[in-house]
Amino acid sequence: MAAADPSSSKSDLNRRLREIVRCPICLDDLRNPKLLSCLHSFCLQCLQKHWKDTHPGDEVTCPLCRKVLTIPAGEVLDALPHNFFAQNLIDARDKASKEQTGDVLCEACENDRDETDGNVPPATMYCVDCNQKLCKRCSRPHRAMAGGPHQVKELGAELTVELIQLRGSYCDKHAGKRLELYCFDCKANVCMKCFALEHTQHKCSEVEKVADDFSRHAESDMERVLLRNTEFCNAAAQADAQNTYLCRAVEGARTWIEQVGDVMKRRVDKQAAILLGELETFKQASQKELAIRKEGLQLGVTAIESFAAYSLELMSKGSVHDITRSAGDLFARAEELLQTYAVPTDYCAPDVKFVPVNADDFTGPHGEQNLIGRVFTSNATGNGQSIHTADAEATQLSS
Repeated sequence: MAAADPSSSKSDLNRRLREIVRCPICLDDLRNPKLLSCLHSFCLQCLQKHWKDTHPGDEVTCPLCRKVLTIPAGEVLDALPHNFFAQNLIDARDKASKEQTGDVLCEACENDRDETDGNVPPATMYCVDCNQKLCKRCSRPHRAMAGGPHQVKELGAELTVELIQLRGSYCDKHAGKRLELYCFDCKANVCMKCFALEHTQHKCSEVEKVADDFSRHAESDMERVLLRNTEFCNAAAQADAQNTYLCRAVEGARTWIEQVGDVMKRRVDKQAAILLGELETFKQASQKELAIRKEGLQLGVTAIESFAAYSLELMSKGSVHDITRSAGDLFARAEELLQTYAVPTDYCAPDVKFVPVNADDFTGPHGEQNLIGRVFTSNATGNGQSIHTADAEATQLSS
């Protein structure tokens, strides 16, 4: 089997991850990305501008999905969790992009230029543990380190899923120590030294096993959320169909009104215009109600699709540590979406019909001659009514 083209795979990954690493506010790459509980990420500076004059404990809304959030205690927005997953993706992509501008020299040989007579060979390998670009000769010692072999890959593979998942797998407190355990009490990844010093009395398990369990749980939640998303899309399509039906009914009534009005146009132009105005007002009011309803449905679609996209990329491209970091928020957000966005079924576009005038109904609501008729509507319960607010008076007069 022929080897995959690294440049092609990097280009494809860049395309698929563009939405995750882009700030929805400034539409640029995330800078110091902060992760909200709804799993949407923004630049810290963008959030500071968007939520200016806020204080710890204040309630704000997510700029994308409008979920109500509380500013965390501490240094205001600086206390929001950092999105390490998005930051790793940006860093890895930027490194791959820089390498395309020309030959990359061996960093180990560059540090020893005197011994190489100034002739620094090009780098062909990459050490994940040392984050260093090396020539083939310099990469050999890294494969046989006393503390264990390092992860050495061909240069140009920094953007692959495998290496993205390896990034951030070391303890911030203890240099060189891998994060091997997940502490359920602290909801954090820890190394063996952290475990021995601080977590011996806590419930801990291997991070790979925990990530696998969390992934299965997340997949189950995502199936339910995606099903709800389908229901919301169907409801949005139904709202469009109801709007089409409403417009057709209104246009049918409009045509009939105009035809009847043309028969006696000189005498009834004024009344026809009044009826058409009332009909248009009703249409606009009904469409406004539908538009508000559809906006709510579309908001649900946006929130659910955004959650699904982030979850899919996190589980397929994120490291086990990224998954465990976000697991609690993933589960909470999934349940929240399912509770918040219930599919509405209580609306049906009102029916519209035109009833022409008859011989016994020539008197209008204000005493003038009614020579055209009235527009009647009906709601979902089948109760009919006239658009004209004074029709009760007209009925009494006509009887």
